[in-house]
Amino acid sequence: MLVHICCSVDSHYFLSELKKIYPDEKMIGFFYNPNIHPRSEHDLRLLDVKRSCQMLGVELIEGQYDDEVWNKEVRGLEDEPEKGARCNVCFDVRLIQSAKLARKLGEKVFTTTLLSSPMKTQDILFSQGEKIAQDFGLEFIKIDVRSQGGTQKQNELSKKDKLYRQNYCGCKFALQKQREKQGRFPLEFISPIHQQVMKGSIEYRNEVFNKRMRLEEEKKSYILVQQKQLIWRCFQAKLEVFGACAKSYVVTHSQSKKNIRLGALSWVIPKNFPLKIGRVGISKRDDTLIFTLKAFNEILKLDYKNLDDLLLFPPPYMLELSLREKIGFPQSINPILVVEHEFKEDARVNIQSIFQEEAVFEVLEV
Repeated sequence: MLVHICCSVDSHYFLSELKKIYPDEKMIGFFYNPNIHPRSEHDLRLLDVKRSCQMLGVELIEGQYDDEVWNKEVRGLEDEPEKGARCNVCFDVRLIQSAKLARKLGEKVFTTTLLSSPMKTQDILFSQGEKIAQDFGLEFIKIDVRSQGGTQKQNELSKKDKLYRQNYCGCKFALQKQREKQGRFPLEFISPIHQQVMKGSIEYRNEVFNKRMRLEEEKKSYILVQQKQLIWRCFQAKLEVFGACAKSYVVTHSQSKKNIRLGALSWVIPKNFPLKIGRVGISKRDDTLIFTLKAFNEILKLDYKNLDDLLLFPPPYMLELSLREKIGFPQSINPILVVEHEFKEDARVNIQSIFQEEAVFEVLEV
């Protein structure tokens, strides 16, 4: 039997129940979900499905991430609501590909773990699955694992087996509407141009769940938790010195500033800062701090040669965040910028950033 798999939370419980109904049937999982955006989220869900299938002893085939094909199929349906016409087309795309693979492998029956998702309309899946099965000369297995407390059991199993529990269905259109309804910015739509892995990002989640797997391989105990954290992102920033744009680096947790004139700065070594050589520019007009690269290096014990290196290869996120604690202001959100050299001219600063509460997965070794 070929089983199309959408995500580990749905598949883990669905496959467990399917095995009880068909104990003698060999299950072949097929992860094919070009709807998932972005690619890094797709790969994270695939990683978790691999782990789940390994735990259940289910063979897994990885489908191609042909998101361009998917986008073409749903064109014109971008504004459809969840469980609307776009979702139906999305089901077709994935189920047709699953049926093609089933026939290629010589399998006579197939089904999908989408049937386990409380976010999907089961009757529509039954109908579409049955029609596609007929088109390909196959049988579509229709089972209900949600009723009689099934959804609750699924959630309990996902927590027990420490699965990655994503907080959106998958596609960018549904994600946009969901975040708008929540009054939150979709962080999944942006990623830094540099190499820093930031809290609340998909890249950070990948690190967390890869650490989980590493600890399991090493047979070390751990707890998977979600913690509410205040996440920061900078959308754009500009430092102007004497009317010209000056190269600068914005330190994490710097609040927004709208065309604030700093005036001429006083370059000093504050006594409470762990500095001996590098100096900090302080404005009489605003709370923005301007660090020279030398001061930034000195406090964090780094060795950046120029600002380009810092912009392309910033320090680890938590090390950068520790700068505020090291200068005695751990809870501060005033802007901190890094420049290569001191300057005497009048300066202005523009920063557009957000702070947003997010539930962040963490792995705690015990």
